[in-house]
Amino acid sequence: MARKQVRYFFAFPSPFAALADGRIDDLVARAGAELIPIPIVPPPASPPTGLAAQLHEFKVSYLLEDAARCARKLGVAWNPPRLNPTTGVVDSTDAVAGYYYAREHGKERAYRNAVFRARWSEGRDIADRTVLAACASGAGLSGDELLAALDGKRYHGEIASALALCLQERIFGVPIFVVDGKRFWGNDRVDFLIEELRSPQGG
Repeated sequence: MARKQVRYFFAFPSPFAALADGRIDDLVARAGAELIPIPIVPPPASPPTGLAAQLHEFKVSYLLEDAARCARKLGVAWNPPRLNPTTGVVDSTDAVAGYYYAREHGKERAYRNAVFRARWSEGRDIADRTVLAACASGAGLSGDELLAALDGKRYHGEIASALALCLQERIFGVPIFVVDGKRFWGNDRVDFLIEELRSPQGG
């Protein structure tokens, strides 16, 4: 019987994707399934204004508080960066393009883990290409070759393809895991995902 496949949609700016990322590969492998990571760059949105901006600030502050609690429970080093005061989101376009470079060279997981660690455990700016080059080097890749690939925009076209796949799979947030058409949203749904993978009837 073919192994089940888990499509794992993630975004580097997401704290809850960071919490899931360090453990999801091993959990899925132990459940006898195959993990297919798919990084996305969330489409830009106009920042809220007025009361909506205040409520958005409340929501973001709560999410960061909750992520810190989850990190302590999971034993994950946690030192998040300061958010962009205008958008609240870092530009992860180059980080995602770098992911596809790393995947082509067989270092997908090491690079992915390194970028999440740089942002959420070390508080570094992953929009900075020198940080991405360091992540690449730490993953066993050439930082200079990564920078050349980013300059040449060789892998940036993959980003639009991933967003198209999000529409196909009805993806609305990250991290989200899809197996046999069933969606499991959030770091706190990983246990349900693993139950689904281990169920002989597929849930």
